[in-house]
Amino acid sequence: MTLYRDTRGLLDRPRTFSETLLEGLAPGGGLFVPERLPRLDPDALVRLAGLPYHERAATVFAAFGLDLPPQRQRDLLAAAYGPAFDTPAVAPLREVAPGRWLLELWHGPTLAFKDMALQCMPLFFSEALARAHASGASDLDYLILVATSGDTGVAALAGFADRPHVRICVYYPEAGVSALQELQMVTQPGGNLAVFRLAGDFDACQSSVKAVFDDAAFAAELAREHRLALSSANSINWGRLLPQVAYYVSACADLVAAGALRPGQPLTVCVPTGNFGNILAAWYARRLGVPVGRLLCASNANNVLTQFINEGVYDVASRRLVKTPSPSMDILVSSNLERLLFHLTGDPGRVRAWMHDLRAAGRFALDPATRTAVQELFLGDWVDNDTCLRVIGEVWREHGVLLDPHTAVAWEVARRHGGEGPVLVVSTAHWSKFAADVVRGLSGLPAGAPVPDGDDELALLDRVPRLAPGADVPPQLAAVRQRPRRFDARVAAGREAVEDSLRAWLRAGA
Repeated sequence: MTLYRDTRGLLDRPRTFSETLLEGLAPGGGLFVPERLPRLDPDALVRLAGLPYHERAATVFAAFGLDLPPQRQRDLLAAAYGPAFDTPAVAPLREVAPGRWLLELWHGPTLAFKDMALQCMPLFFSEALARAHASGASDLDYLILVATSGDTGVAALAGFADRPHVRICVYYPEAGVSALQELQMVTQPGGNLAVFRLAGDFDACQSSVKAVFDDAAFAAELAREHRLALSSANSINWGRLLPQVAYYVSACADLVAAGALRPGQPLTVCVPTGNFGNILAAWYARRLGVPVGRLLCASNANNVLTQFINEGVYDVASRRLVKTPSPSMDILVSSNLERLLFHLTGDPGRVRAWMHDLRAAGRFALDPATRTAVQELFLGDWVDNDTCLRVIGEVWREHGVLLDPHTAVAWEVARRHGGEGPVLVVSTAHWSKFAADVVRGLSGLPAGAPVPDGDDELALLDRVPRLAPGADVPPQLAAVRQRPRRFDARVAAGREAVEDSLRAWLRAGA
């Protein structure tokens, strides 16, 4: 059984998988990481190619040595990756151009890659919680707090809605998500959930929610007055990352089966990323022994990760968040980077010092050896807003494939740096979640330009198929457009305001 420690070295004892899942964030603000990273045997990809997706995922989960019976793991994964997805493949590949493949991660109920983890994680969370209750290890229920730049909140609400012994509250930045992402959240059915619009950008949202986790007095209040403990469904939770590792393993198995990836040949993977979790999952797959070669980190105009990879300096002090057509990447503080730095250095003291510098001064600089280690693994580049939209139009005209703005960013970085071998471009969302900018891309308009007949994103959904015949609006959105709005509360940024909103919601009988 694999045990977990934290990136800042402040744990009193290692945790099991179930404990990390329930706790979410380690005491002291660090992130949970496995004490050992397993290896798949060399023939694993060939065997996995003949298995359905949920059994591929089960192989990955088993390698990490969960503290749950193997058959129960398989049952939960079969339930997670079943009818909720609109294709039996769950995470299919599409060859768009010779040697250029899309990994489509948006076939779940909320049309974004977050479903790949958040159709799975809530099932394992409930299992861990039931076992903790049954064993007497805990008599508390859980309050899941989520800060979202868009898709995480949508998928977390869908995954945790009406789950027993769990309540979930999502905070999203006003003017920081697309109209459809907002509609998906504020209309989500479920008796155990709430959604709040928070003043400011995503970094203000994320820091406000993380500050709640650091408030021991508030945690004691929740336990005393509501019999609740706090946890998270953001990618700071290891339970979010492990399911993401599985789809990179699955993709490589499919490429091997298709003859597109020869034995010993490295696969270049290009990931659009803001919080660094999705690309970190690809790095974990590499450590499993999957033939992932270069990792291309694709950023939008909020290109702090590009600077970090290229210069070894993480600097947000001199930046302001820029609004882009790819709002789920509009992030300056990339939480999962902390896990990578721990694995590369093995030194929680250095990680702790870097995170202190980031919080206190808005920047930190790597030592030369760690900077070199990062650059040997990752290549960073970024795409401006107008180029992102231009790529949407170009790929549609040249290949008949309609990309969302996040995938367009990755496609362009892969075009620049993919080289001659096979390249996997991670497609993280369906185009329909960003209709206004897709219309701009198809129409040759620059970012922010007025769209003829109006910028109403929901109305523009039906216009896209006229510009791109065959690119139909998915049926998952029909119900969303008919659902009534349930939430419209706005809160100020900051720990106190978030805690006050939670108190009011819980007192109202959530």
